[in-house]
Amino acid sequence: MIQRAQTAAPPASDAVHGIRPFSVLRTDLGPWRTRRRSWEELGLHSRRGREHVSTYSTGSDPVSRKHATIGGGLSTFDPVLAELSYRWYCPDGGSILDPFAGGSVRGLVAANNGHPYTGIDLSPSQIDANEETAAAWRDRDLLAAEPRWILGDSAEQLPRLPGGSFDYVFTCPPYHSLERYSDHPADLSAMRWGEFEQAYREIIAETVRCLAPNRFTTWVVGEVRGSTGMLRGLVPLTIAAHETAGARLYNDAVLLNTLGTVPMRLGAQWRASRKIGRHHQYVLTFVKGDARKATAALTS
Repeated sequence: MIQRAQTAAPPASDAVHGIRPFSVLRTDLGPWRTRRRSWEELGLHSRRGREHVSTYSTGSDPVSRKHATIGGGLSTFDPVLAELSYRWYCPDGGSILDPFAGGSVRGLVAANNGHPYTGIDLSPSQIDANEETAAAWRDRDLLAAEPRWILGDSAEQLPRLPGGSFDYVFTCPPYHSLERYSDHPADLSAMRWGEFEQAYREIIAETVRCLAPNRFTTWVVGEVRGSTGMLRGLVPLTIAAHETAGARLYNDAVLLNTLGTVPMRLGAQWRASRKIGRHHQYVLTFVKGDARKATAALTS
């Protein structure tokens, strides 16, 4: 069982729970799986509040529909990636901003590790589910800091936050239309690509403004295809938007997910279109200001 967060500084070793900061992060290996199991045993209900979400594959071929149903049809955030990112890039006790909060995982892991967390999300049901789970964790003395979820559009809520007030930005944005979260006009997953790109750039710029000088920000992103089958270029868009906003790309890693149903789906998909079986995401870390000072804040 994971106890309530310790407030001591991160260990001097580059390994956390046997996982080292390599450019390929293996979620299928023993140390990662063991740590994830420890988090899940605490009661991380990562799909609560997301029952209304639909996936792109549900409108696809019968094989894809079948396996989307088998897999639950929804992505879930890995608590180990959240924990590692906080330990590697956020000062001890530093505050965390998440403009696309979604489920409760990132907020609960942050608070368990002693980080005040602010997440923003459009869905009232998701916010309610997150707060209910947080209350249960609070009752079990599993929170060393308080998570806070703000209901609303990040494009409207972020400008209301004071500049330079957060020590780390950590998020996983919508991969455009890969998952459809709602019909809300401000929901990026419901926008056309041009609208998505503009709103996405503006939100990234606001998160960089909210970030304190000499601090890191990490975005977990994946590629998505348009209606013609071409890749949209979400990864280069994320990089370019941060660079424009004043945060330079500092680290890039590949998060290698477990294969799951990918091998079962691949045959028909490959024969019909030569589309590869995708089971990875990109973990992009940027720095605002001086990387040496940002690093010093983690080890002092």
